[in-house]
Formats: sequence, structure tokens, C-alpha cells
Amino acid sequence: MPLSPSTLRILRAVVAAIRPRGHGFDLPIDEDVLRDVQAFFPHLPGPMRLGFPVGLRLLEYGPPLFARRFTRFSRMPPDEGCRYLADWLHAGGIRGALVLGLKALVSIAFYQHPQALAVLGVDWQGRADLLVRRRAELVGGPAA
Repeated sequence: MPLSPSTLRILRAVVAAIRPRGHGFDLPIDEDVLRDVQAFFPHLPGPMRLGFPVGLRLLEYGPPLFARRFTRFSRMPPDEGCRYLADWLHAGGIRGALVLGLKALVSIAFYQHPQALAVLGVDWQGRADLLVRRRAELVGGPAA
């Protein structure tokens, strides 16, 4: 499901506002995270696929109404966008659900990126290899 350029612009601003910064996480992976978030959309239920662009437009054009700012969300600096999204999250209801879903998608895509895993010191393949060797030792067979 290809997304429109305006939807991608909004999602790019969402990624910039939600993704972790500092503490070694200033990684140039926003486009990869955006691609992974975008790849999830075809797996949403039909009604959510139809309503999602509407929710993103409300997020984009909502600052005058919800934040008393006469700007679009995608034009806000990331720190202001983060505060705006936090207000939406705390508002609850459908606005909170939208931001919670976006936050979950961005966080999963960010923390599963190989560069973020390296910063965290996570090596899934190395861990799997270690567990296979240990299991082979326990059963007395050769390691695969």
C-alpha cells in the first residue's frame, strides 16, 4: 500500500519526534525506521488502514486546535513535536490510541535496527549460537 507524499512527511515527523535521542542513540537510521513502520501498514485491519490516514491528517493539522500553535505538526522541531504527541497520548481516547500505536511501531522498528542493537550490545545471532552449543553439550551431541 503506497503512502502519499504528505502521509510520508507526517510519518517522518512522527519518527523524528518519537525515536530516542542521546546516550549513543543519535543514529542516522530515521529513513530505515520509516521504511519499517511503513511496511507494517498493509497488515493492519481494513478499517484501521482506512482510518489511519485520517488520524495522521488530524495529527498534522491539529496544533492550532489542540496546542494553540499556528503551525503544522510536520513543521514543528522534534522536541516540540514530542511534547505535542505526549499531550495527545495523555488525552486518551482515539487521539491517545493513535499516538500509542505510532509510538509502538516506531519503538519496535528503532530498537530492532542493527545499529541500535549494536549500541545496546545485543547480538541475537551470537546468543542463539551460544544456546545451541550449550544445548548440544547438555545432550552430549555435536554442536550444529
